[in-house]
Amino acid sequence: MSSKPIAILLAGLAGGAADILTAFVIYRPATPMAILQSVASGWLGKAAFKGGLPAAALGLVSHFAIAIVFAAIFVIAAGQAPVLLKKPLIAGPMFGICVYGIMNAIVVPLSNAPERHAPTAMMLGLGLVAHVLFGLALAFTASRMLGGRA
Repeated sequence: MSSKPIAILLAGLAGGAADILTAFVIYRPATPMAILQSVASGWLGKAAFKGGLPAAALGLVSHFAIAIVFAAIFVIAAGQAPVLLKKPLIAGPMFGICVYGIMNAIVVPLSNAPERHAPTAMMLGLGLVAHVLFGLALAFTASRMLGGRA
């Protein structure tokens, strides 16, 4: 068994890694640096795309910080609903889809990120797949670290 803070950290890192690696594939031919700069644009606006490696590093740190915050939310919720840790194959994808909704309906619109066109159906589907993988990695890691119970 592991402590909750360690479980939160590792679950956030696992979910964040699954999500960003999937983004690197989905958004090709964009480079990983451009994708990370896009994340940093939440802080820096359009200037992020001219910010080089420092902006990409800010995007990477921001991405994983957000993932860790969502992992904390998941683990705290599992304290009230232990089924989240007992059934990660169900809870993970559901959580990931909720995160996708929160990020796209609340977080990104409130950020400094430049306005984007509405995603095509294919990009919407791929975004959901990325977040299902995010949720699976996060939930399985949290479940494994906490022994299936909060």
